[in-house]
Amino acid sequence: MQQLRNFDPLMYLRALGLLVRNPSIIVVPLLMGVVGVFVGQVGDAGGGAGLLGGLTSLLILLLKMFAFGAACIIADMAWRRGRASFDDGWNEARRKGGEILMAALGFTFVLYIAQFAGTLIGPIAPLLLAAALYFLIYTIPAAAIGGVPGGAAISASIERAQHNVVPTIVVAIVSVAAFLYLDVLLAPLFTLVMAPLAFASFGLLSALFSAVVQSIAVGYIALIVAKTYADISFGRRY
Repeated sequence: MQQLRNFDPLMYLRALGLLVRNPSIIVVPLLMGVVGVFVGQVGDAGGGAGLLGGLTSLLILLLKMFAFGAACIIADMAWRRGRASFDDGWNEARRKGGEILMAALGFTFVLYIAQFAGTLIGPIAPLLLAAALYFLIYTIPAAAIGGVPGGAAISASIERAQHNVVPTIVVAIVSVAAFLYLDVLLAPLFTLVMAPLAFASFGLLSALFSAVVQSIAVGYIALIVAKTYADISFGRRY
């Protein structure tokens, strides 16, 4: 009964309406996505590889995870108030920036270890990666909206996932699907409209379009993950 009490299926539809009414949720993810596109363009032009390229990729990943934390903060405000102020959310994100980045670093490290172990194990590698994502899914929300120190965010995420299997499985599946497939569904539409123009900057515009679509997906994911985390941590407060 506890599992079902913390499971709110209507949330997934309500989150769409909140996202439309609160586009500020996607602002920071979009900004970091655009930064990632241009850094990638510069890296490709300069043949960025090796240690410097790896450090740059890590920095961009951490910034994107910080952006997800900022989106979770604004999403949490949207659930509580109906309308979220970007200024309030951004100020809160800056105040908690150190904790969010610490949690993001731990998340990245554990996920890297899971991927590396998967390459050694072989056939069950996808299951290992899925398990890591399942247990880590609340890491950033724990630091962003849960008041958990960044160094303890992974432990908080694992504890929540262990005791709330049903809502965690559903939110994880929906989150992965939104992140992976929204771009896949919309990319052909962009190509159909823009490809006939055949201009030199098509590749850049395509990358920017993907950044916009992914920021929308991240905004939606922030809404459903933030509410699920809040429900299982504090009760159905919205």
